[in-house]
Amino acid sequence: MITQIERTGYPTGMQVEPEGVDYFGNEYFAGEEIIITEDNEVVRLESLEDYLIEVMGVRFTKA
Repeated sequence: MITQIERTGYPTGMQVEPEGVDYFGNEYFAGEEIIITEDNEVVRLESLEDYLIEVMGVRFTKA
């Protein structure tokens, strides 16, 4: 079944609906780690570094 899903996608009725869309327009699903900002923006954990750089102006550097 996993091979079939990888090849053709989830069968009708088994498709997982997203919980919502984050700041960057990426869908997130139940069980995923998300961050909610003070402004109630939702950011997927995978996009946190991008959010910090692009929106908050954070710079990452070495000491």
